[in-house]
Amino acid sequence: MQKNLLQIFFSFVLLQTTLLSKDIDIDAIVKDSYKSHKKVFLYLHRVGCGYCNSMEEFTLDDEFVKEYIEKNYEVIHINVSYKDRFTYMGEETGGHCLAKKIGYAFYPSTLFLDENGKIAYPVVGYKNEYEFLVILKYFKNNIYKNMSLTEYKQKIGFNNKNLDDEIKDTRKHAR
Repeated sequence: MQKNLLQIFFSFVLLQTTLLSKDIDIDAIVKDSYKSHKKVFLYLHRVGCGYCNSMEEFTLDDEFVKEYIEKNYEVIHINVSYKDRFTYMGEETGGHCLAKKIGYAFYPSTLFLDENGKIAYPVVGYKNEYEFLVILKYFKNNIYKNMSLTEYKQKIGFNNKNLDDEIKDTRKHAR
């Protein structure tokens, strides 16, 4: 009896996971986004990742970050723990396989894509909301093509060590 209940439970979980999975065409999203003058980034994360949870709760949920992203970006969330299917560079694959294939199986990772869908600027690991705003502007304005992020931070006076003093200025620069 207990074995049957476990089989029913696991069958239900598998069915639910399959029914809730999505097919996401990254190639089409990139094409449409650049037509509307928005940039695209992939946000790779997974269930049970503390840094991913912090990035989502404190960085991506920050009102200034959300506002800047909504205005300038399309975000493709790839939770590698889910069974979603992605079409990227003409190939269909799952999130975990995609992350491994493109060489970013470390979470969280934010991968900024160019107009052809290629990874133009990768950001690996947790970033607080202030640094992430700087990175968003850095990519949106194509500054990454001519200057390193470190140089850009120096140019705008961003200093990770004194964030309390930098908050207002950083948000001003990010708009």
